[in-house]
Amino acid sequence: MIAEVPPLYNNPNEKMDDHIDIARKHFEKKGYRVHCGLQFGCELVLYADDPDKVHSDFCVHVVGPGNRIDWRTLQTLVRSMPDLHKTLIVVNVRALNQTDPNLSPRFIVDELAIASEHAPFRHKKASKDVGAQTKK
Repeated sequence: MIAEVPPLYNNPNEKMDDHIDIARKHFEKKGYRVHCGLQFGCELVLYADDPDKVHSDFCVHVVGPGNRIDWRTLQTLVRSMPDLHKTLIVVNVRALNQTDPNLSPRFIVDELAIASEHAPFRHKKASKDVGAQTKK
């Protein structure tokens, strides 16, 4: 998916906060409610509905500028997801090559979902849709 980027990102020196903002807008366009994921050890969490009504189903880790992720970081996040009852989404934000320097930069957002078969809620007999973890 190609995301339109506001003039704020005309700086060729990409920053981590820029990548997080692009990922946030990407998931908001998909209909998710996006919140800070610091309490879960990632950059963002996604809610399918009002956070007062449902638990988040996804934690999003945004790969920083340079498009590299440390395997220890990935392993730590993957191992923590079953305890959090979440699916990890690793997001990579790439600049789209453009030939016209007068255009605003555009980015491509790549997603990789990493689910664990060890997450307790995944073993329930009744299937759950995204956002089906309702609060009691």
